Amino acid sequence: MPFTPFHLGLALVVKPVAQRNFSLLAFSIAQIAMDIEPLIGMIRNSAILHGPTHTYLGAIAIGLLVGFVSPYIYRPIIRRYNCEITFHKLVWLSEPAEPSHTAIWSGAFFGTFSHVFLDSFMHYDMRPFAPFSDANPLLSAISHDGVYQLCVVLGVVGSVAWLITKWIKRRVS
Repeated sequence: MPFTPFHLGLALVVKPVAQRNFSLLAFSIAQIAMDIEPLIGMIRNSAILHGPTHTYLGAIAIGLLVGFVSPYIYRPIIRRYNCEITFHKLVWLSEPAEPSHTAIWSGAFFGTFSHVFLDSFMHYDMRPFAPFSDANPLLSAISHDGVYQLCVVLGVVGSVAWLITKWIKRRVS
C-alpha cells in the first residue's frame, strides 16, 4: 500500500537525537514522493510497482527534489502547527518556523534512503542496487509484518523520547 505511515517510525527514533538538525516533515514528504511510482503502478495494474525510484540512485534523485521543495511546503504547515499548539497552550512542542538547511536535507535523504532500505525487506520487485545489480540481499530477511512491527516499536520509542527531550528542554528554558 503506498503512502504507508509505518516508515515514520524510523524517523521518530532519529528526531530526539538529531533534534533541529532533522526535519520529520521533510522525511514525510520524501516518503510520499517515493510512493508516487507504486501508486501509478497500482493504477495502471503494473506487474512491477517498485522500479527506478526504489533504487539507491533513484533515492538520490528524489532526495534532491524533496530537499529543494520541502522548505516551501514546510513553512505553511509548521506555521499552522505552531498556531495550534500555542492555542492549546503546548508551546513547548513548537518547532522552528524556518527549517535549517541541515534539517531539510537530512530529512529528505534519510527519508528516501530508509524507504529503499525498508522496502527491500518486503517487496519482491525491489532492485535497490540497480542498474549495477539486480540482487536484493535483504528480501525476506525480515517478514513483511516484522518490518511493520519494528517500525511501530521504533515509532513508539521515538515518540516517547521526543516528548521527553521536548519536556526537559522546556524545563531548562
